[in-house]
Amino acid sequence: MYLGMDGGGTKTDYILLDETGRIAAHVRTETTHYMQIGLDRAVALMRRAIERACQRAGVGLEDIRCAFLGVPGFGENAEAAREMEEKIGSFLDSRFQCGNDVEAGWAGSLACRPGINLVCGTGAIGYGKDPNGLGARSSGWGCFCGDEGSAFWLGKKAIELFAKQSDWRLERTVLYELMKTRLQLKRDFDLIPFVHNELKLERDQVAQLALILFEAARRGDPQAQEAYRQAAYECSLIVQSLLKQLSFPPGVEVPVSYSGGVFKAGDLILTPLRAYLQGSRVVLKQPILSPVVGAALYAWLLGNPGRDYPTDLVARLQEQEAKGALAQPEIVA
Repeated sequence: MYLGMDGGGTKTDYILLDETGRIAAHVRTETTHYMQIGLDRAVALMRRAIERACQRAGVGLEDIRCAFLGVPGFGENAEAAREMEEKIGSFLDSRFQCGNDVEAGWAGSLACRPGINLVCGTGAIGYGKDPNGLGARSSGWGCFCGDEGSAFWLGKKAIELFAKQSDWRLERTVLYELMKTRLQLKRDFDLIPFVHNELKLERDQVAQLALILFEAARRGDPQAQEAYRQAAYECSLIVQSLLKQLSFPPGVEVPVSYSGGVFKAGDLILTPLRAYLQGSRVVLKQPILSPVVGAALYAWLLGNPGRDYPTDLVARLQEQEAKGALAQPEIVA
């Protein structure tokens, strides 16, 4: 069995693949970001989810040949990373590798092939690998220090635009009425206690406001659409940063893919992103696999060093995803 985990600021997915490439189990927990919920709780959630996935697949922990765990925030605090690996090793022995969750995004979007991946979910970060196996990341500094282009960042934009429209620093648009209606604000200033008392300033809760911004943009709101153009610009900076850090052969196009909830906005962010990347040697590509399936594929590659790239396995995984294999994960509390 091969285990893949894709963590994020809001949720974490886990799947088990058997030796034939069949997805044998899929479970989901809340975020495993240790800076949000604490390291001990994060590892406890991982263990419960992995044990439940094994139960669903009819196997034991000892049957996991290799695991890749895409952990949000991993590597940003060396001591926390060491402690987390030690705790995970208590139940997975040495049959696992931890990496930042952006690596799961890369593994899925590009099926573990060289190139660059953008992740814009609750947070924002980019990761790439070149043909020499060198990896690099850009952005992902967290909601206070950065994460430009993320759902949190867009949710904060929705708050900012509402406030500016409320006191006529900006013209009122569709977004103004949507915010009042969706948040059930009797007075505009009720936004302040709502953000503090209901959202509690938590990044995953603020990120949910990006859905209101998306609805406004979809209805043609120019200010909301401009926010998505700004997000696309921030994503283009991540790509250019990674091109500087990695070594791709001259004259060869570099594939760039994407994952995360922000990209569900489709052309609202992809069209300006293509425009910002025009003239560079990158080509924007749709994701091949989801991040959690990519993490499991990465586990397979780590567990089978020296073997040829498993083209048939990738095709089998694509087929299962297309048929809805990940549509109904079991929620593990």
